[in-house]
Amino acid sequence: MKRLLLLIPFILLLAACAARGPLTEERRGNVVAFARADTGNAVTVTLSPGLEFDKHVRRDFMGATVEGWLYRAEDGTSVLVSSMDRARFEDLIGRTIEAPKTGIKAYPPQTSWLPRLCQLVRAYVVSLDSDVVAAVKFGPRSDGECDGLVDNDEYMAAHLDEVAEFDRRAEREISVDW
Repeated sequence: MKRLLLLIPFILLLAACAARGPLTEERRGNVVAFARADTGNAVTVTLSPGLEFDKHVRRDFMGATVEGWLYRAEDGTSVLVSSMDRARFEDLIGRTIEAPKTGIKAYPPQTSWLPRLCQLVRAYVVSLDSDVVAAVKFGPRSDGECDGLVDNDEYMAAHLDEVAEFDRRAEREISVDW
């Protein structure tokens, strides 16, 4: 009995440390929720029913390991919902994001042409304390040949209507709440 009484504080300490751990995530259908037990802050990404869950992925992307939930649409587009440590995210994008280390800050969605992938992407990014939550819509592969040499500004200027439609679809398909 004495041993049990000595173990109870140790077990409670372990449970408290686990509860104060890093970002937790839960996926239910087309809703992915991220929360921090230590701050009580949370971000929820809701995707339209037109996106179908494909699988949980873990891939190397531009020198970083990206892990998340992949959804696909019938039009050949896909959405990846993921989170990562803020420092790793800043290394991935090559710049520091301006947000306090605690709290939530949402950034305006941004659409870019990624020449290496030959795809349009639209990213919804929210800093959540010391982590970042992102929902990234990937356009279908470019029609025809793509040599990866067309830069972002050149592509955007030459495809204004396509980019505008891509943005409209993303706005209908992705909702981020905090």
